Amino acid sequence: MTLRALAFGPSPLSLAADTPVREVLRRMLEERINHVALRGTDGRFAGLVSVQSLLNRIIPASARMEHGLADLAFVGDALPMLLAHFNEVVEQPASALVSEAGTLLRTDTPLMETALMLSRSQGPLPVVDADGFLVGVLSSRAMLGFLSHQAESA
Repeated sequence: MTLRALAFGPSPLSLAADTPVREVLRRMLEERINHVALRGTDGRFAGLVSVQSLLNRIIPASARMEHGLADLAFVGDALPMLLAHFNEVVEQPASALVSEAGTLLRTDTPLMETALMLSRSQGPLPVVDADGFLVGVLSSRAMLGFLSHQAESA
């Protein structure tokens, strides 16, 4: 059985990949959402931007890198530093917040593979069709709900 069997969530808000981060954040805050899908000039899915990816970019790189600083308590009141990083990031295109290795589900992804990918993810995963167009997102909660329903029906 593949992912087509699930009723995954609708596509999130979708904006052009070159939309400034400032505009993406404004829309996220207004609509009280945590994710925005980006689309390329051809309309295909170009990545998912989250409030987490934005927050991650405004903290010092020394804390973001693998085996980096475990805490930043020694910095003290770092509001000026946070604001400087924030102002720098929000002027960039939203595509700058998309990681190269973003996990992507396809409508023909087998359910076991889907469950594995969700177990390793920190948020919902985008679902694209065979042509690369976003058709929705799938959360761990939705996957568990599907499995629960299947177990009750069996």
